[in-house]
Amino acid sequence: MKYEIIKIESDALKDNYLGDPYNREVLVYTPDEIGEPMPLFIELAGINWSGNVNNRFHQIMKNILDKKGIKAIFANPNFRTKYNLNQYINSPAVGNYEDFIIKELIPTLKEKYNADKVVLFGKSSGGFGAYTLAVRHPDVIQAFADHFGDSCFYFMYSQDFIFTIKRLHGKSVEEMLNELFSKDSLTDDDMRIFNVFGSAAFYSYNLNSKTGFDLPFDVETGELIDDIWNKWLSYDPVRNVEKFKDSLKKLKAIYLDVGNEDEFNLFIGMRSLHKKLSKLGIDHYYEEFKGGHFGNSNRYCKSIPYIYSKLREEK
Repeated sequence: MKYEIIKIESDALKDNYLGDPYNREVLVYTPDEIGEPMPLFIELAGINWSGNVNNRFHQIMKNILDKKGIKAIFANPNFRTKYNLNQYINSPAVGNYEDFIIKELIPTLKEKYNADKVVLFGKSSGGFGAYTLAVRHPDVIQAFADHFGDSCFYFMYSQDFIFTIKRLHGKSVEEMLNELFSKDSLTDDDMRIFNVFGSAAFYSYNLNSKTGFDLPFDVETGELIDDIWNKWLSYDPVRNVEKFKDSLKKLKAIYLDVGNEDEFNLFIGMRSLHKKLSKLGIDHYYEEFKGGHFGNSNRYCKSIPYIYSKLREEK
């Protein structure tokens, strides 16, 4: 196994609203020998990205490339944002990450490493991004692995909505946001609020607002604001899967899994997505494992070989 960090200067991310870097590092793993074209697997993660290779992801790559002998290119790009999350779609209040991935990252990596088929994989928001970009661009992406990705938004976000409403009591959204941005380190509670604010910046952006987004609830009463909440729901995989059925049927492999004790209730979303895919006759793999939302990087050791084998069947 070989690895290197390359840099991509992104036109799509230049002059982004948050002032985040537009030069992005990508940690790339390859087999020792690169011959004929191989699949390109891209992880949608990197919220806490660093060039450190003494971590769990590095060990998984060694296992997959060296021990399992999978012949593929693996890319771990830096998708960090000021919100400490990324939903991997375009937003004028964050940045054009969909354009960066589809129009810049993938073509650059395919050319540099002589790759052919493209696979997206990720956990949580990354799982959501893998599904969302695959169904929106089946001409570019051939397969995806969605590990407990965002879905059934109401069950997923409701507790963080309530928590945020409580914390906003007596404080404006702008004050809370500036307070979070000024912190050197964030607590788990801070991340719950960032989850709400950051998601709003992607799903219900509003550059006429002082914060760049609209929240989908009344900050005083907590009542959902239908027209804004519906913008969020349009991205919910469980809500839009029927719309993308033709795209899903074009894909070579689909992998889904979720922990049956997921702390964000994503077992509801993934079960629902699995049921709808089955009803639509979309071939896919689905599994529930014992466990929660965190510490599950080892699930890649199951999804990647599964997708790799499915792609080889197509040759």
